[in-house]
Amino acid sequence: MTPVDVLVPVVRAGIDETLSYLTLHVITCLVPAFFIAGGISAVLSDRFVAKYLSADAPKLQAYSLASVSGVALAVCSCTILPMFAGLYKKGAGIGPATAFLFSGPAINVLAIVFTARVLGLPLGGARAFFAVAMAAGIGLTMALVFGSSDDSESPEGQTVATDGGQVVAERDRPLWVTGGFFGSQVAILLIAATGLLTWAVKAPLLAPWFALLGYLLYTQFDRDVIEEWLQETWFFTKTIFPLLVVGTFVIGIIGAIAALAQGMGPLETVTTDAGETFAAHQVAPGLLTQGIFGETTVLSAGLASVIGAVLYMPTLLEVPIIGSLFGYTNGLMADGPALALLLAGPSLSLPNMLVIWKTIGAKRTALYVGLVAVSATVAGLIWGLLVL
Repeated sequence: MTPVDVLVPVVRAGIDETLSYLTLHVITCLVPAFFIAGGISAVLSDRFVAKYLSADAPKLQAYSLASVSGVALAVCSCTILPMFAGLYKKGAGIGPATAFLFSGPAINVLAIVFTARVLGLPLGGARAFFAVAMAAGIGLTMALVFGSSDDSESPEGQTVATDGGQVVAERDRPLWVTGGFFGSQVAILLIAATGLLTWAVKAPLLAPWFALLGYLLYTQFDRDVIEEWLQETWFFTKTIFPLLVVGTFVIGIIGAIAALAQGMGPLETVTTDAGETFAAHQVAPGLLTQGIFGETTVLSAGLASVIGAVLYMPTLLEVPIIGSLFGYTNGLMADGPALALLLAGPSLSLPNMLVIWKTIGAKRTALYVGLVAVSATVAGLIWGLLVL
C-alpha cells in the first residue's frame, strides 16, 4: 500500500466528519446560537450582567443561575460557545461564565430525558445531579484562581463592554421586550435543534416564534441596535466558525488513524453488536478502548473523561455512543466510565477547546479543561462505587 493509498482515505475521513458536522449543525444549531450570542453582546443590559453574572454578583445567585442555565438549552459543546463568548465579552465574571459554559451542553433537558430513557433512569439522574454540582465547582475554582485578574480585560488585554473608554450605558427597555427577544430565539433554537421532530412539524411550531421576534424588532428596537446585533453576530461567526470546522476535520483524521491501526479502512462500514452501522473512523476510537471499560477504575473513568474531552459529540449523540459503541446497554461498559464520558463528552471537544482558548486565553483554558476532566473522573468513580 502506497502512502497515497493511506493518505487519501484519511483525508476523506476528515472531510466526511466535517461535512456531517456542517449538515447537522449549521442551520439548526449554530445559526440560532450565533444570533443569540450577538444579542447577548448588543442587547443584554450591562446592569443585568453586572447584577447576576459578574464577579461582584452574590455568589449563590450567580452560580445558581449559571449552573442550571443549560436546562433551557438543547446545545452541544460547539453551540454553547458563541453564547459563552457573548457573556464573557459583555463582562460576566470568569466563574459564572465558565459555569454557564459547562452547564449548557451538560444538562440540557433533551439530553437528560434521552439519557434516562435509553440508558436508564439512575444514570440519567446521576448525570443531572453531577453536572449541576460540577458546573458550580468548576466556576468557583476558576473565579478563585483567575477572578481578580480578568474581570475587566479580555485575553488580549482589551476592555470589554465599553464605548470610547466609557462603560456602555444600559438601554432603557421593558423586561418583557428583552425576555421576548431572547425567549423567542431560544425557542427557535430548541425546536430547530431537536431531532425528535420532522420539519413538517417544526415549521408550524417555529412560525409564531419568528413572528414574535420580527414584531419585537420592528416595534421595540431602533435601527442602530439591530445593526449592532447583526454586527456582533457576524463577529462571533467569523471568529468561531472557522475554528470549529478545522477542529472537526482533525477529529475525523484521528478516527481514521485509529481505524488504520486496527486494520480497517477509515470509510468502510462497521456494524456494531447492536446492529447499528457506522463509518469505521467513527467507531475505531471506541473499539481501541472498549475492553478497558468493563469495570469502574481510576483508569477507566479517567480514560473515558479524556476520550470525552477530545471527541466532538453533538447533543444527544453521546447517548448512542455510550450505549452502542462503547457497549453500555450490552453490559460491556461499567457505570463509572459511562458517567464520566457523559459528563466530559458533551461539554468538551477539540474544536471546543480551540475556541475557548481564543476567548479566554491559554492558562484559563488549560485549567478549565483540567477541571472538567478531573471532576468527571471523580464523579464517575463515586457513581461506580455507589451502584456496585
